[in-house]
Amino acid sequence: MESVKIAILEDHSVVTEGIISILKSNPFFSLAGEFRTAADLFHFLESSPIDLLVLDIDLPDRNGIDVLREIKEKHQPTKVIIFSLHGSRVYVEDALKAKADGYMLKSDPISKLPEVIELVMKGGSFVSEGVSKVQLPFSAFQMEILNLLVQGLSQNEVADRIQKSRKTVEYHLNQMRTKFSCKNNNELISKYEKEIQK
Repeated sequence: MESVKIAILEDHSVVTEGIISILKSNPFFSLAGEFRTAADLFHFLESSPIDLLVLDIDLPDRNGIDVLREIKEKHQPTKVIIFSLHGSRVYVEDALKAKADGYMLKSDPISKLPEVIELVMKGGSFVSEGVSKVQLPFSAFQMEILNLLVQGLSQNEVADRIQKSRKTVEYHLNQMRTKFSCKNNNELISKYEKEIQK
């Protein structure tokens, strides 16, 4: 196996350190760079191609699925493994539509990562067994809003984070409350958390 140049786009340093320590255990893996924002990664890629990107979905400046699409459009044949907290099917399906090569959950043993990297570098694909089998009737954009609410953000803070108006956030929350027959956001969050634990 030839050396694999790997970059990490993840804004939590503890997670990044865990990934790096695992990569160091394989002599065929070389760390090309670690990045906190999509902007920093794309600036790096202008002059330094990589073989594989380990990519989080929740980033401070962009949605990871959008980053994935841009990588696949502009930086082929880079392989991309999503490494995320989100185990809902809608995220996985969105990632696979955007041509992700692998989808690994942060709840999976980190020791599995080298095996997943080797699999996708050989042309295979990987989806974590921990992904929810429940298909929720929400779009990935709506799931993003809902997950930010679950994290404790207010509607105004959610609007700021996703760079949309509060009206847009409220419109999508209203759609989700209607689909789940909920009177308010607290009830929506409670039902959502019960669903994803199935």
